[in-house]
Amino acid sequence: MYLSAAQGESMERLSDVHSQHFLFVTSPLQGHVNPVLRLASRITEANPSARVTFSNAVSGHRRMFPSLASPDAELAVDGVLHAPYSDGYDEGFDPKVHDVRSFNARARDAGGETLSGVIERLAARGKPVTRVVYTLLVGWALDVARAHGVPAALYWIQPATVFAVYYHHFHGHGEAIASCANDPGRGGSVRLPGLPPLRCDALPSIVSVISPEQPLYGALSALRDLFAGLDEHGPTVLINTFEALEQDALRAVPRLEVLAAGPVMPDDDPSSSSCTDLVKRDDDAEDHMEWLDTRAAGSVVYVSFGTMLPVSKRQEVELVRGLEATNRPYLWARGGAKAKQGGGVDQEEMDGGGIVGTRRGMVVDWCEQARVLSHPAVGCFVTHCGWNSALEGITRGVPIVAVPQWTDQPTNAWLVEERAGVGVRAAVDGEGVVERDELRRCVEEAMGDGERGVEIRARVQEWMERAREALAGGGTSEKNVRAFASGL
Repeated sequence: MYLSAAQGESMERLSDVHSQHFLFVTSPLQGHVNPVLRLASRITEANPSARVTFSNAVSGHRRMFPSLASPDAELAVDGVLHAPYSDGYDEGFDPKVHDVRSFNARARDAGGETLSGVIERLAARGKPVTRVVYTLLVGWALDVARAHGVPAALYWIQPATVFAVYYHHFHGHGEAIASCANDPGRGGSVRLPGLPPLRCDALPSIVSVISPEQPLYGALSALRDLFAGLDEHGPTVLINTFEALEQDALRAVPRLEVLAAGPVMPDDDPSSSSCTDLVKRDDDAEDHMEWLDTRAAGSVVYVSFGTMLPVSKRQEVELVRGLEATNRPYLWARGGAKAKQGGGVDQEEMDGGGIVGTRRGMVVDWCEQARVLSHPAVGCFVTHCGWNSALEGITRGVPIVAVPQWTDQPTNAWLVEERAGVGVRAAVDGEGVVERDELRRCVEEAMGDGERGVEIRARVQEWMERAREALAGGGTSEKNVRAFASGL
């Protein structure tokens, strides 16, 4: 591969472990920020001499550090410099105000200019960046890195299987993939190079987009640009997964260097700088931990559908009714609700949805998910199956009930249920709602004493150990991260 003079100089810098300076660039989304911070922490553990700068969009930076005098002011935290870029939406993107069709171009132009400024300022201080690491929604960062002669790497925060599906979608298999994704009811499957057959309902939702008028068309366009950059420049791809879980998918795109670097998971310590929260916390954040302390081991159903999509009122009704029908205690991180004292769901708030007589559950607006999943009282995790959440469940040894909604979540649910065997995927009705009887069935299947429940609990313990082995000294992911951190 041809290298310019500037790139050659950058590669020479990479040979000196003591001169490493990693610039991590991501979008202002909760599910993107935290895995990047965690990888940054892993990099500094592997190479304590390396410098790390974290660059988030201004809108995310100000939510991380709301007390700054200026929303774009730089800040050093535990050895990591936070230096934001502007994507042109410093107050945050609002679909009611902004045109989603112009988002990609505006973010690329504004982000490219301001991120370039970050790199120039760091160089002027005698701290030149030696490697840019970027995530899937800021693919334009690769062009910025190359303009400055700096090597780049993509940090893929979804499974390797999803990465491979997207790659094949843009390399000759798009029509077959879209056709299958748009007809999940037929029960068919699609065969892609290097991957096992994938059912139509196991494909990421973005590949079903075929028209600019569809809501996720902008995301599809951003992915197309990202993979075009990979084709042209071939940067290293680090994936938040581990070898044993996705061995075939990690080799499904042989023309790229694709390396397992995970699972990159949060510490249970809530004060850790490798995890931040972009959602306002409840003042009574410890109440749910004290509530868990009063529950028997493996008895509690923990429920969270993430921070991106709201849960419909009908789904809330079906959810609580189904949970109540299990006769098991449950903790629901509802997102936006206030913590309910006394362990019951607030009647005034919930009666409007037809929910009455609840006594077994506690509803909170926020919780430290890693701590909750590590609590011995938790015996099951009902989740939208975002990849961060799925990995957190696996690495904590908690059986999963998957309720996927969009993007990579259907594929994640396939990995959870069929690939790893650590959970159950809930069926939805025509409105995308998991009805109460189905939810109860899935929880009982995962937590009950039947053959399937016993098998799921045994499998999740096995996969928890495999994940730990990958991260331990000499493990596959540990070696990959250590080599990357050293510039090898």
